[in-house]
Amino acid sequence: MPRPKETGFRRRIREAARGPAPWLAAAFVAALAGAAWLIHDARLAARLVGGDPEAIASDRRLLEAGAARGRSVYGAHCAGCHGAAGKGDRAVGAPDLTDADWLYGSGRVSDIEKVAAHGIRAHDPRSWNLAVMPAYGQATPSVTERVPPLAPGEIAAVADYLLSLAGRPVDPLSARQGQAIYAGKGGCYDCHTNDAKGDAAIGAPDLTDATWLYGDGGRAAVIYSITHGRQGMCPAQAGRLSPLRLREVSLYVYALSHGAPPHKVR
Repeated sequence: MPRPKETGFRRRIREAARGPAPWLAAAFVAALAGAAWLIHDARLAARLVGGDPEAIASDRRLLEAGAARGRSVYGAHCAGCHGAAGKGDRAVGAPDLTDADWLYGSGRVSDIEKVAAHGIRAHDPRSWNLAVMPAYGQATPSVTERVPPLAPGEIAAVADYLLSLAGRPVDPLSARQGQAIYAGKGGCYDCHTNDAKGDAAIGAPDLTDATWLYGDGGRAAVIYSITHGRQGMCPAQAGRLSPLRLREVSLYVYALSHGAPPHKVR
């Protein structure tokens, strides 16, 4: 007598009697893997946010792990001004974050994190608010400092002096006049120091090298900055990003400028 055809219900009973269904075992393994990943991720996050930022930077593997996590944070909150690759935008004064030239601080993770958290001229109590470049071409160059305006010829002379410091060919007489204005009437030394090397403690750039925050560093661009002034702004992210995200994005920017493997952080 032929055996009755096995129904789907009977087949499931038979398979259940033999042991756990394959899909159930696979789901169990996946759940274990997911739990292990969550534990690992939580431990990594705790090390990143709770560790000394400079110690993290000196640990290559931990730096790479933190920078990889900070990539998406950078893309969402920083790339709009500094560019996807971190090269900056001289049209708006967004600095290049991939080189060793730093406007504020010395490029440590803690320096970067302070700027990311509190911004520059961002109406945050801990924001960097000093070193506002006066507009010497206006009748009142500064609303906070008592500095006199400069005539167009005087501004051009100061530009020639600065270009001469960088080894550019300029009119020697004009450069000497500009040096006198820089050290005297213009009061430029007060922020940029006597040797024009700048002051990273307040965000006054070095005027003697080839790195320029605005424009191409040519005579016209320098004259424009002296005439119209500069007071760039970087938004404060402390109220938008958690301490962990601030640490991650700071590690990402640090890695960009310190030779971390590109495939790890970009």
